[in-house]
This record gives sequence, C-alpha cells and structure tokens, in this order.
Amino acid sequence: MWDSNINLAISAASMSNLPECAESYCRYVEHLLPGWRLNARNYLGCRGFLVAHYNDPENGYLTHFGRSFPWMCWPGGAGWNIRPFYEYAMLTGDERMLRERVYPLYREMACFYADFLVKGADSLYHIVPSVSPENAVRGTQTWLSCDATMDVAVAREVFSLLLQMGERFGMPRAEADRWRAYLTRLPDYRINADGALAEWVDPRYPDVYDHRHLSHLYPVFPGGQIGKNRGEPRLRQAARVALEKRFAFDSAPAHGLIHVALQAARLGELGMIRTNLDRFCRRHYLYNSLVTSHDPNHSVYNLDAVLSLPRLFMEMLVYTEPGYVELLPAWPAEYPEGKLSGVRLYGGHTLTLSWRQGRLVSARLRAHRNDTLRIAYDGQTREMRLVKDKTYTLKF
Repeated sequence: MWDSNINLAISAASMSNLPECAESYCRYVEHLLPGWRLNARNYLGCRGFLVAHYNDPENGYLTHFGRSFPWMCWPGGAGWNIRPFYEYAMLTGDERMLRERVYPLYREMACFYADFLVKGADSLYHIVPSVSPENAVRGTQTWLSCDATMDVAVAREVFSLLLQMGERFGMPRAEADRWRAYLTRLPDYRINADGALAEWVDPRYPDVYDHRHLSHLYPVFPGGQIGKNRGEPRLRQAARVALEKRFAFDSAPAHGLIHVALQAARLGELGMIRTNLDRFCRRHYLYNSLVTSHDPNHSVYNLDAVLSLPRLFMEMLVYTEPGYVELLPAWPAEYPEGKLSGVRLYGGHTLTLSWRQGRLVSARLRAHRNDTLRIAYDGQTREMRLVKDKTYTLKF
C-alpha cells in the first residue's frame, strides 16, 4: 500500500546506513515509473506521475477501483513516494544520485502540478480533487475533497526541494521563477477552531479526529516543514494540538502507534512516545521472527512497524537536516543507556554516540565531505567546519 505503510516500512533504510536496502526501493520505483506516468496521463491528463494506494506490483498501473477508494484522483501519492529518493541521496551524500536520479523526478512532479493545479478567483493554486488518505469527509461517503492538507504539503515540498536542487545544479532562471510562482501561490495551512492544524485547508471540511492516519501532519514527518524549532510558532503549536487530538483516540494498528511516535519525536512530545512504545510492547505485535503484526495479538503478519521502529529510535536520538543536527532531541531520561553506531546524517556524515540517563556521554562524527554543520544539544549550538574523512569528537 503506497501510503504510510510503505513509507514507514522503508523509513529506516538510509538513516541506518543500509544503502543497499534504500537502493532496492529506488530501483523498484524506477521500474514502475512508466506505469505511473501512464496513470497520470490516462486518468488526469497530466504529465508526471500518479501513484495510487494500490498499484499493480509488476507495472505500477492503477488497478483498484471503488467509490470509497478514489485513488485515480490522489495527487499527493507520487510526491510522498519519491521523497525516500531525496533522503537516500542526502543521507549518503551521493551528489551524483541527487543530480541524475532525484532532480529529474522532482522536475517531472513539478510538471504534474503545473497541469493539475487549478487557479482560483483568489489567485491561489488549489488542489481539486484532493484526498486525505483513508479519511472520508464527515457526513459523506467519499474521500474526494478540495485542498487536503497533506496534498498541499506534498506540493509545497516538491516545489521547495526542486528549487533547492535547481540552485545547486544550475536550473535556468526562467524555469526557477515559474516553479517559485506556483510555490508562493499555494494556499496557507489552516488552523481550526480547536487550535489544531486542520486536515483540510478548505474550511468547508470539518476535522475527523478519531482516525489512525496522521497524513495531514506530513509537514512534521516525513516532511521537514514544521518541528519543535522549525516553521512558524503558531503552526508548531497547531501541529502539537492536532497530534494530541489524534493521540486521544489511540490506534490498534502497530504502524499507527509508530507514526504518532515519529511525529511526537519531531515535536519533542516525550509523553506520547513513552505511551505508544508502552502500548506497542504490551499488545503482542511482535512474532518470534521479530516481524510485527498489523493488529494486536498476532493477527496480521506485517512489516510496517518492525521496519519503522529503528527509525523512531534514531529520531529520538538524532535529528538531521541539511547543515544541522540535534543530538538526543527526544530521549526520555528514564530509558536505558546505550550506544548508536554509524547513523547517517544529511551530507553523508556518520555519527556514533552513547548516552546514559537521557544525557549524552560521547559523540564522534566522521565527515563524508567538506562541510559546515551546526550541531545542537541541550540548548547549546555550535558550528563546525568539517574536512572530508576526518573524525571529530563532539564535546558540550
């Protein structure tokens, strides 16, 4: 299933320094791209890609139809599923991959949006139709809507990352100006009457909190637009409220527990992490093989949670983005001491660290290339100039 399931299942590959695993995903997607292009052209009359919740696993064709599953109208799926390419290139520091494999994909996605977006009377570009995955609009039997927050977030990310890569690789100025015009005219995120980041930008659609999916918090994770130190303060607070609203309803599927905890780690909400890890440990999700069940009590053999659990632990210990890393951003003091070796940072650098009682004991960083990196820990931030192949001991 090409929404949160597969995203979570592969989320640990690049950061945990397993490029062979990330490469297997990327090659598989590249095999499906012709089918995804055909989907976009045949169903929506657009260039670029259309990724359905269900695709034929051999050719990528959209094959699953039904009133409650209108996947031929889901514009956010492709951007969601090419983001792992970007993470793979950035976490391994593979400049060639970024230029030759990732950059062209984002150019194609921008062409998709150029064909798909609808310019309204307000001069903004709207996403119509739009889908918030697996959540129907309240009072209706359909998922079809206008400006689902996740769809807007993915479009915003596609244009933003494309422009960053374009600056790096010499995109013509006229092309960059064209994509920037789309980016600046996407609708703003909406904060609803509860103070939560709304699941739909369009105010005609009320939020549906009792649901396991948190796709409208895509800007928090897997995206990077909003976090405890990122984005506008009002949006950071709204994201926390939205997370609390969903958290109140619990989640039986294991991947829902991990998804909430990953977003809680990005927002620094340690209580939610503790609670969901406790739920995960008590409900018999884990088989003797260490594969997990989708639901409690060993009911559905499934990989979503077991392959995203390592990403959760890494996110609790290390947050990384281009030019910046934070150490122990969300590790509770009462959790055991330990050591993490060889985790990848943006830029391709590797980090080994140990901790005890929620405090950093030691940290060593090996530079993949010459770089400048801001490193944060416990309210302190310092800037380091890295030299390729040198190892640095980080002290605070």
